[in-house]
Amino acid sequence: MKNIWIFFILLSAAAYAGEVIHIELPTTTPENRILKFSIRPPINKAPRHIMVLFGGRNWNGDKTIKTYGFNALADKNGIILISPWFKNDNYWEPEKWSGKALLEAVDTLRRRYKISDQAQLFYYGYSAGGQCAALFYTWRPELVAAWGAHACGVWFDPDKTACTAPAVITCGRRDTGRCELSFNTVQRWRDRGAETVWRAYNSGHELNKEALKLAHAFFESQLNGDRSIKYIGDDQTGKFYPASRENQRKIPEDLRSAFRSLDTAQLWAGE
Repeated sequence: MKNIWIFFILLSAAAYAGEVIHIELPTTTPENRILKFSIRPPINKAPRHIMVLFGGRNWNGDKTIKTYGFNALADKNGIILISPWFKNDNYWEPEKWSGKALLEAVDTLRRRYKISDQAQLFYYGYSAGGQCAALFYTWRPELVAAWGAHACGVWFDPDKTACTAPAVITCGRRDTGRCELSFNTVQRWRDRGAETVWRAYNSGHELNKEALKLAHAFFESQLNGDRSIKYIGDDQTGKFYPASRENQRKIPEDLRSAFRSLDTAQLWAGE
């Protein structure tokens, strides 16, 4: 309870300053007994959404928020960014303890900023954080509006997973094992009707700038309220077409990237 009161005081002092502030919550795990969260409220805009940013393995939340660079997107769309300082203890398995801890922090944000309980979450992560984004999504898919993962090496079983939330999934081609596994998951998931954007880059395991730009455009398109698919991309050729065109219908279902905006399609194609 003491941490929650400190949390309220800090939020009151920096509610719309765009500065990263912190809260702490207790857990029963050996290396996360006091779990910290970094929080960045949007500047000059009433918060309406919450985006969870999962960093690389054992990253602290400050590093994650700074590295991903979602501040402009958050300020434009009224998004609170929250990033956990997870450390070991199998934190990528939300059903064990980390999911409950994250949702406790999220619920506190909802109460403080009067964000509707019906407002779904957005997830994004890199490497171990991509694993978190995927597994936290499949743990409670009804809570998530859209999500993304880069260089994820552990995936869910697409045949046992709901396909309700659109996703942007990327990887470096030289990150061979992760790239093959990610693309295989995307293909199998698309066969079940999932709306996904897939892009492989000429890079290794690092989080590259182009993947982040694509993620930014993807989430922007998910936030504008228009749920229609505007363009379809062919993963084999790297070309995209208006969804109304006949030639896009020839693209196999498991090789189709779906875009809600021209910006997303163009960044995907490298234009």
